[in-house]
Amino acid sequence: MFGLLINPRPHQDESLLGYLQRLAKANGLPRKELLTAFARADETDVADWLQMMEGPLSWPAVSAEFRDPRPKGVKLWTTHHARYCPICLGEAGYWRESWGLTLVTTCSVHGTELHGRCPNCLKETDPSAMSANSCQACGTSLSGTNFEIAPASDTAAWLTSGFEDRFYADSLPADAGLAALTYEQFHELSSRLAVRSLPTERTQPLKVADSGSLEISRLMANAAGVVLMNWPLAFRELLSGLKAVHSDNEHWTLSRSFGPIYHDIHRDLDDSCFDFLRREFESFLQHAWEAPLAKRNRNLSEETIERHRWVSFDSAAEACGLGVSVIKRLHQEGQIAYREKVHEDRVFTVVDLDHLKAISQHLQGVADMKETSTLLSLCRNRVRQLLAGGTLQFFGGEPRPGERWLIDCRSINELIDEKLPTSSDQSLVSINYLAKHSLPKEGGLVELVQAIRAGELRAYGPAENGSVAVGAWLLKPQDFAAWQQARAENKSPVFPGLSVVKAAALLGVKEQCAYAFVRLGLLWSTAVERGRRTQLMVKPQAIDRFRRGYILGPEIAVYLGKSTREAFKHLWEARFRPVAGPSIPNAACRQYVWVRSKKLIDYLASEAAQIDDPEAITFLSTPIAQPRDCRFRHVGSR
Repeated sequence: MFGLLINPRPHQDESLLGYLQRLAKANGLPRKELLTAFARADETDVADWLQMMEGPLSWPAVSAEFRDPRPKGVKLWTTHHARYCPICLGEAGYWRESWGLTLVTTCSVHGTELHGRCPNCLKETDPSAMSANSCQACGTSLSGTNFEIAPASDTAAWLTSGFEDRFYADSLPADAGLAALTYEQFHELSSRLAVRSLPTERTQPLKVADSGSLEISRLMANAAGVVLMNWPLAFRELLSGLKAVHSDNEHWTLSRSFGPIYHDIHRDLDDSCFDFLRREFESFLQHAWEAPLAKRNRNLSEETIERHRWVSFDSAAEACGLGVSVIKRLHQEGQIAYREKVHEDRVFTVVDLDHLKAISQHLQGVADMKETSTLLSLCRNRVRQLLAGGTLQFFGGEPRPGERWLIDCRSINELIDEKLPTSSDQSLVSINYLAKHSLPKEGGLVELVQAIRAGELRAYGPAENGSVAVGAWLLKPQDFAAWQQARAENKSPVFPGLSVVKAAALLGVKEQCAYAFVRLGLLWSTAVERGRRTQLMVKPQAIDRFRRGYILGPEIAVYLGKSTREAFKHLWEARFRPVAGPSIPNAACRQYVWVRSKKLIDYLASEAAQIDDPEAITFLSTPIAQPRDCRFRHVGSR
C-alpha cells in the first residue's frame, strides 16, 4: 500500500501507531506523513495491507478508530494520547498495543504505573513521540530507568490484567459471568461502573471529557477495579451508595432511586453476556429494596417480582390468607415491619411479607373474646383486664366495633394448668367466684394471677384430673383474705391523701367545684382501690400546687373591691381569660378560675394600690400568692 523499501516485521504485541511511526523512521519519512497517508488511504487498501502484515489483533480495531473516529463517552482505544512504560521502552524499544486501551493505566510486566507526560517538560505525550521514543517538545528520551517510577495500585493493576488476559486469551470460559466477557464487553462494563462510581454534577456523566488522558483514565480504572475486583460485594456497596445519593422521598421508583446505572444495566448493557449483572442487581433488590415493585416492570424477571418482600396490604392479604383489616391492625400496632411514603397528601404503605408470614403462623391459632371467655371460665370484663395487664397476649390491638379479638392461644394455654394439686377441702372457692364477689370491678385479677404464679398464693384443682382453666382455680378463703389485706396495707402508704370532698373544704369551694377541678386536670388526683370500688384521692402536694397555680373568682373580687360578677367583667376587659368557669366552653365549673401568672398578680397589685388596700398589696407580695412555675394551663393573655 505504501510502496516502501524497508518494511520491518511488527512485534506480536506492538501498537499500530507505534509501528507506523517506526516504519516512517526506517524509511526516512517525516513522522506525520505516513500517519496522514494511512488515514486517507482507501478502505480496501488498508484491509489488504493489514492482512498482508499479519499484525497483532488490535490493529483492525485501532485502524478503524484512527481513520474514522466515532463519538463515544469512553472509547475503547485512545489514539490521540500516548502512554508508555519507560522501562519497557528501554528494554524492547517499541510501544505495546495494550497501552492504547483507555482503561489500561499500568504496566503488567513491571507492576508500575504508565507515564503520559514528558518527565522533563511535563508536556502530554502524543503519537508523534513514538517516532524516536522521545519528547517532541524538548527532545528528552522517554526510555530508561532514570524516571520516577510509581508502583501500580492493586485495583488498577487488576483491571489491566483483566483486559490483557481477555485480549490475548485463546478462548474464554463457557460459563456466563464476569470471566466470560470479551475485552470489548469488559470495557463496556468497566467504563460504566467507573463513571457511575465517581461523583459528578454533569447531566450526562457518561460523556467523560478527555477520557483518553492518563489522569482521567487512572481515576476511572481505579474506580472500576474497586467494583470488579471485589465482585459482587463491591457492586452491592456501589448500589447502596447510589441508592442513598439518588433516593427520592416522593417516589418509589427504581430509576429515580438508583440513577442512570439502572438504565445501564437493563438497556445499554442488554446483551445476554450481561445477564449475570442483572441477576446480581435483582438479588440486591430482594434484600435492600424496601419498597414495592411494579408488576408491569418488564426489566425485572417475574420470579423477582413475585418473591419480593415489600408488598401492599392487598397483596399481603392474598399471599398469607389473612383479611386486609387484620393486616392493617397489625400495621397500626407496629407488630409488623412496614415502610410509608407520603406523596401528594396521600400515604402509601407496604409491609414486610416475610415478617407477616412468620406472624401468620401464630394467627392460625388465635381465639376471639367469646372463645377466650369460655376457655378460661371468666367473664369478658375480666378477660379484658388480663389483656390490658399483659397476662394475655393478642395481635392487632383492640378491635373496633365489628372486628374480632385476635388473642394468642399460647398465652391462653399458660392459664390452663394440668398439674394443679387437688384438694378435698369443701371451703375452697374458685377465682371466678372471687372475681364476682371480692375483687374490685376494675382490677385485682391480674395481681391475683401474678401472686399465684409467684408462689405467694397456692391454687388447687378440683378432685377430678384434667386441665383446669384459671377461672376454675381454687383458693383457700383465709389465704385470699390474708393476701388481700397485705395488698391493701402495702398500697395505703403509697397513696396518702384526702378525699375530693375534704379537699373541697380545704380549698373553700363546693364539692361540685372540686370534682370539676379534678375532671379538668386542674387539681391532681390518684385513683385508689377500696375493696370493690375505686376512690379518687387528693394528695396535700396537689392542693398546694392548685393554690400556687390558680386563683379563684372570690379571691380576685376581694383584691379588686368588687363583686364576683363585676370582677369577672373587669378582668375580661383587661384581657385576662379564665381557664374554667360557667361560661367557658369545654371547661364548665361553678366558679371562675384563672392561672396565677406573674402578669395577673402584678395587675391585681396595681389595682389594689389604686383603691388604697394595703392588706391586699401585702398579701399579693407574699410567696403563697406568687406563681410557682409555668407548667399550669394558661388560656389567653393580657
